[in-house]
Amino acid sequence: MNGRKRLGVLDRTLSVWVFTAMALGMALGRWLPRLAQGIASFNIGTTSLPIALGLILMLYPPLAKIRYEELARVFRDGRLLALSLALNWILGPFLMFSLAAAFLAEKPEYMLGACRSRVA
Repeated sequence: MNGRKRLGVLDRTLSVWVFTAMALGMALGRWLPRLAQGIASFNIGTTSLPIALGLILMLYPPLAKIRYEELARVFRDGRLLALSLALNWILGPFLMFSLAAAFLAEKPEYMLGACRSRVA
């Protein structure tokens, strides 16, 4: 193998999965037009929640460099997992709110943006 790592099955067939998903989406849109209307009902303003959720799920792992082979080890260490969740979902938003309240008190529209950016 000349010291090179071989791509996994998912990486080698990613294009096939992408084109299959696109074809399935177009077929569902054509055959079930009410499905598109139902999905469109999950909008907040001009943002489609299903598309936003799909993009987050698709882009987060490569951006965060998640190593899926390590997930089992992470979930076995309950203290580390609890600490990580507490820091990211309790302390982080509270800290952002506190900083926004301290420095942006006279600009509430900026406070809202600062607090939402941490949660989203």
